[in-house]
Parts: sequence; structure tokens; C-alpha cells
Amino acid sequence: CSEVRGTSYLYVDSLQPSQILTSLSALLPCGDMGEETSHVEKQLSGVHRSAVLLIQPHSWTSRQSQLPVLTIKTTYSKAAMLSLPAGRHVFCLHAHGTLGYHIHLCSKTQFILGDEETIMPYLTKESVRFTEQASAIFRTLSSMVACFSDEQKLPSLRETLEETHCPHSISSSTGRWKHQKVFNSAVYHMVCEALGRKLTSGEHFALQALTGDPSLLASDPEISAPTSDTKPSEMWEDREPTDKEIQAAIILQAGFRGHLVRGRLNALKPGTKENLQASKILSDMWLKIQSDADKHATILLRYIINNSEKKGELYSCLQDESTRITFADYSVSFQGTAHSWGLVFREVLLVPEEMLLVVRVFSPVPNCCLYVVNNDTGEEVEMLPHVYKPNKLGYTFVAEVIKPDIPAGHAKWRMRLISSKEPLPKLSRETPVSTFSVKEFQDYYVPNNKNLICRYCVQVMTDVLGTIQFETSDPHVLIRLSVLDKEKEMAGNIGMGFVVLPVFFFLANKRQNSLGTLA
Repeated sequence: CSEVRGTSYLYVDSLQPSQILTSLSALLPCGDMGEETSHVEKQLSGVHRSAVLLIQPHSWTSRQSQLPVLTIKTTYSKAAMLSLPAGRHVFCLHAHGTLGYHIHLCSKTQFILGDEETIMPYLTKESVRFTEQASAIFRTLSSMVACFSDEQKLPSLRETLEETHCPHSISSSTGRWKHQKVFNSAVYHMVCEALGRKLTSGEHFALQALTGDPSLLASDPEISAPTSDTKPSEMWEDREPTDKEIQAAIILQAGFRGHLVRGRLNALKPGTKENLQASKILSDMWLKIQSDADKHATILLRYIINNSEKKGELYSCLQDESTRITFADYSVSFQGTAHSWGLVFREVLLVPEEMLLVVRVFSPVPNCCLYVVNNDTGEEVEMLPHVYKPNKLGYTFVAEVIKPDIPAGHAKWRMRLISSKEPLPKLSRETPVSTFSVKEFQDYYVPNNKNLICRYCVQVMTDVLGTIQFETSDPHVLIRLSVLDKEKEMAGNIGMGFVVLPVFFFLANKRQNSLGTLA
């Protein structure tokens, strides 16, 4: 009887440490071994009949395989406790048994056990510890807005807010000052995202009062830069200001800055006219922000993390970032073919920024192969987790099937792109296609004294993205497929009885591009 094997995934996300009681039972053949069987034979038979369960940490974006955290091996039934610290954890469960096995998990902590399709959507969301940290900061900030004119509560709320958003690991005054600046910018960014527009001067003033940072907008070019359509007065045309005029301008600017600073300082004092004005504006803005509190709390904390220098010293929730992923699926209908080779998928994807990308293929038929080609260099990209960098022409993803079996029904071929951050690569067009125009040449060929098998001349009338496949009746023949332009090789590949050029751009011009096959 063939051995039964299976793989499943375990997802746990908790604010507290958790324990999961894991039980494995083996399905044994019917009947006893008999009393005449020796003890050694029973031991050897038990080894072959035992069921094994391995539980090891798993990441869809990592090349490294980690050691199991729990191993259970039994010929009957056995249980063990899986103890986990607080945070988000993903494990891969590998199990096998002679006839079958049964896995049973039990815990007071909520967990999810399932296949890849079940677990992966949970990893696109923020972890529980991230959500809790973001909510704590947002709640304290909202309380501060609500009590902005309360002389008794405002000072203590400012201290509470600083304790909530500033990690205890940042002990130096310089480090805390830098972190405060990042937090102030995060508040400004969150408000702009929530309102979906540029802020008015009154709203700028209110945010400066809320954060206690008069220089909050100094680095914003849209605010600090002068407008380009401002024209000087006619009295200043064709003349330079005198020393007295320059001195007068300096005095006026200093007086205006002093007025602004005094206004901002007064806005920090509960009960003043400026404070009441800022409180009213903040309350009006916060109605829109609190309408989707979870979203804006996430924006706030994510901005802090992305713009901090030492991310490792921030929050414990950053330990869960290694399990966070984002993914996108691209699927096409599988077109059956009577030929020994078929093209399934060919699309250009544009990479917006440097990212680690994992490509997975789900095919309704075996013998499916995927190629990824850098269109700028023409080089093929390795299919292991690979760091893709932005380029001009994007990357072409090409999928082929060799000797395909025609699947029953309306089968779908699917490609999944997995990364640890957004945005993912985008198609160069709206939807992928699965129907291609095919030109086939089939004949009897005998190599000449130069080992040339055949040669075809192609006249290109318009720019074409093509895939070229060549196959011989003898699978043991070493062949080379080349694309020549004026006898100069533009691209080529080598195979044994079968060779493919996944991507080649035929550019329209008055010259003929010759397609040659060399053996």
C-alpha cells in the first residue's frame, strides 16, 4: 500500500502566549502480527507502519527552510504540547503514514488549520499586535483631541500619548526628539489621507497646536515654496532695495514670525482664544477620521514604522512583519491542444519598485514550465525567490506545457505573485490573454555539412512579441536555436531534442530578420 502524505498550514495570532495540544494517530493494517513473529520483526514492521508529523515555521517569501519546532512519531497515537510566545506564527505541518493518519489540535487560543488558500489571505492583514499598538496610539490621540481645551486633562494626556507612541528602547533625548518629529509627520500624513485634500491654513494651525510642533510643515514644499505666479510690484521693477528697505523688511518678517509663534504658543494653553479655535477645527476634522478609525490608525503606525531610522527598536509587533505578505493571482482558461507543445500564458508585468517576489504556478496539467525574462537585458530570471528591480520594458512571464493532457471541463491555469510589501507588479494591459496566433513549420530535414538543420526568413511588418519553439523527432539531438539579423545572432538557446526561446521582440523595419536553427 502506498504511503499517505499530506501538507497543511497552521496560523496563530495572539496577544498572549499560547499552547496547542497536538495529537497524531496512525491508521494500522487490520489483524495482529502473530505470536510466532520475532521481536525484531515487530520492531522493523513498526518502523514502516509508524506515522510521523513535523511542524516547522514557514514563510512564503523565504528561501531558507527552518528546523521543526515539534516532531511526533508513533505507531498508534501520541500527543505533545506546542508552546508559542505572543505574536503571529505560521507553521507548515508535514505528515505521512503507511495507510493513513489523523491529526487533532486543541487550544484555548484561536487558531486556523487549513491549506494554502485558507491561510494566505490572513497574512495580508496586519497582525493582532500591530492592530493593538495602532489602536492604542489612535485612542490616546483621539482622547487628546476631545480634551484639547480641558486644562486639567490635557497635560496628562500629552504625557500618556508620548509614552504610547515612543518606545521605551529609545532612551536618549536626541532619539526621542527624532521619533517625536516622525510621529508629528505621521499625524499630518494621516489627516491628509483621511480628508483626501490639501489642508487649509486653519487646519495647518490646528495640527501644529495638536502636535506642539511649529515646524511641522516646514519641510512640505507645497506649503513652504512660494507660488510661481507671484509678480513683484511695479515700484520694484528694474531696481534693487536699499539697505534701509532691507532692514525694514527684516523687522517686519521678525514681527510676523513672532506673531505666529505667540499664536501657536497660546493655542497650546487650554482656554485661550487660539486654543478654542484650534479645538473646534480639530473636532470637525476628527469626525471624518473616526468614521474609519481602524484604517487611519493603521496608516498612522505604518507611517511611523516606514520612516523611522531604527525599526528594530520600535515595537514588539515588528516581530510579526516576517509573516506579512501580499499576493495577486493571474488566471487564464487552459486551451487544449493536440500538439506536443503549447503556450499557456505570456504577459509583460511592470515592477514599480525593488521587491522580493515569489512566483507560484497552479496548472491543471503536469509538465508546465514558467520562464521570466528581463525585457531590458533579455536575460532569464531565476525562479527562486528573486529581487526584481524596476526597469523600462518590464518582465515577460511565459508559461508553456509539454505534451499536455486535455483537462476535463473549463480548467484554469493560475499564476500567483507573492511579496512582503505593496505595490505588486502590474500587467501592461488590463486582462491577460490565453489565445495566441501560431505559425507552425513542419517538414523532414537532414543536417548539411555545416550541421545546419533548417533556416527560415521572416519579414516583420509590425512590432511583434514572439515565442519560438523547435523540436526534433530524435530526443537525443543537441540543437541550438538562433535568431539572426544580417547574420548576427540576436538571441539563442540550446536544448536536447527540444528548445524554446521564451521571448523575442521582432521590431518592424525594412530589413529581413532571419530565423535560423543550428545543430
